[in-house]
Amino acid sequence: MNRALADRPQPKDCVLNNGEVVSFRLLTGEEEEAVRAFFHDIPDHEVEGFREQVPDPRTVSRWIKALDYGRVLPLAAWSTERTRIVGLASLNRMVGAYRHVAEVYVVVGADHRKLGLGSSLIKELVEIATRRGLYFLKAKVLTENQLALRAFRQLGFEVKATLEDYFMTMDGKTKDVALMLKRLRFDIEEDFFYVF
Repeated sequence: MNRALADRPQPKDCVLNNGEVVSFRLLTGEEEEAVRAFFHDIPDHEVEGFREQVPDPRTVSRWIKALDYGRVLPLAAWSTERTRIVGLASLNRMVGAYRHVAEVYVVVGADHRKLGLGSSLIKELVEIATRRGLYFLKAKVLTENQLALRAFRQLGFEVKATLEDYFMTMDGKTKDVALMLKRLRFDIEEDFFYVF
């Protein structure tokens, strides 16, 4: 059996800081409309930070049609009533010489921020990546996004570099990006004496 299929995460409930229960589920092809609605509610100044133009329905449609759980594992955080998505996260596995590394992406709806949802999604991706045998996780975070930087740091990610002027807004302004890494596996022989 394909390991990516056998290793799919099971639905999991998560209690937020305000007591609300959200459900983490693997995103499927039937949820295209819910994904569109989620991105529609993200503020414009944040949308420009995404790799692709998610307000464009064709972008979301292309993502959904091209779902490949062996390479990209998308998780949706659903509201208590399971009527809408309140957060999205994905584990994007690299290829070739970097096949032991995955990049983490997390987006939390404006009405569910500062409730621990982003941290919970990151933690879930760390657990999945560890089960899948990955060595490293990486994330790119705008240095001005202190909330996200703090969430990643609290879960063991370290800033390895600050890329000055790496990100450019639609109106041409540049911003700095923190490249963050989390090591998931250690070589026992190499790291044994360092630990003790």
